[in-house]
Amino acid sequence: MHRDHEELPMPLGSRSLRTTIAAKQSNAFPLIMNPNGPTLMNQLCFHRFLRPLTLHACVAVAALSIAQAVSAAPPAAATADATATWEAKTVASDDKDSNQQDVEIYRGGKLIARHHSSLLGTPGLYPLHSPSGQPLTRDYPMEEKGKYEKDDHHHHRSLWFTHGIVNEFDFWLDKPTPHTGYVVQTSLSKEETENGVTLTTKNDWNDPDGNRILSDQRRWSFSESQGDTVIDLDVRLMATDGDVVFGDTKEGTLGARVAGTMKVDAKLGGTGQNAEGLKDGAAWGKKSSWVDYSGPILQADSDEPSDWPTAGITMFYHPDNSQPDCYWHVRTYGLFAANPFGRHHFGQPEYDGVKIADGEHLDLHFRIVLHDGDFDREKTEQHFADYSETKPSL
Repeated sequence: MHRDHEELPMPLGSRSLRTTIAAKQSNAFPLIMNPNGPTLMNQLCFHRFLRPLTLHACVAVAALSIAQAVSAAPPAAATADATATWEAKTVASDDKDSNQQDVEIYRGGKLIARHHSSLLGTPGLYPLHSPSGQPLTRDYPMEEKGKYEKDDHHHHRSLWFTHGIVNEFDFWLDKPTPHTGYVVQTSLSKEETENGVTLTTKNDWNDPDGNRILSDQRRWSFSESQGDTVIDLDVRLMATDGDVVFGDTKEGTLGARVAGTMKVDAKLGGTGQNAEGLKDGAAWGKKSSWVDYSGPILQADSDEPSDWPTAGITMFYHPDNSQPDCYWHVRTYGLFAANPFGRHHFGQPEYDGVKIADGEHLDLHFRIVLHDGDFDREKTEQHFADYSETKPSL
């Protein structure tokens, strides 16, 4: 008959007997207590005794490992969503001649953008930062030109909205002439929610003598999608003072001038590309739904471009715009602009432009996405699909 354990009575105080048994049992299995005194376990009993203890020990170790891993996770990663609140701070304008205020947009305590009522003469956004805080547009002419920047095209001011031919006036270039126009902000309101910030401005497009040619209303809506910052710009162009014609020129309309290290000409890896896959110079003058410009961002603590993070800006043109076609002014020196009015400079037949009759208006809708990392086509196409499903209005 098989016995689970062999009973060997042994007085607890008998040191010699304990020593004798230990010497005879090469496996040295532990003792168990029973009414007849301590008993030495045999191998089968020992395994049955040990199995549940081992199982419980493994479970305890696994639970401890998980708890340690969770507690060791970076606090920022664990609380990013909870702390990424939106805030709009009103600040004084840098332009002493402006009676309007600027607004700084923050998410999770990080500055995303500053809306200037007068960015050296026209409303615009500067600086413009990626979600991690990387500067995406050049400093000049708002500040001294930085490394890899050139002091060219003084009218390229971070991110702005104007056009080169409006009736007989040029609102794109800023060199004072009898035909230079100026966009002047006249009002500002802001709204903060847990999902984003919305700024609404009204602006007059004036001739050099201060006479109004037309007015516009702009709504800048800041939100988040796929970990990127999303800025929707909805513009209503209103013919408040007679007929208005937006002319056929390449100089327009929603423009951005990227950081010096991002531009293609810096030869650091920056690139511009459109929805059709055309890159850099090949994307200039082409019709497309969107264009992305991405590249490395200069870091103060490193002179090695391979150590720099990458980031970028993508602009989208809504497919339901009343102007169905948008051509793109994409330059390897860092400019890219969405232009729904220009044609002949882009190799298309010349035409008379787009007329807005007195008392009428024209709405345009754009989306700007600020992202960290390299250009991601799949992600960008999803952004455009999401944007296409929206029905923007003013």
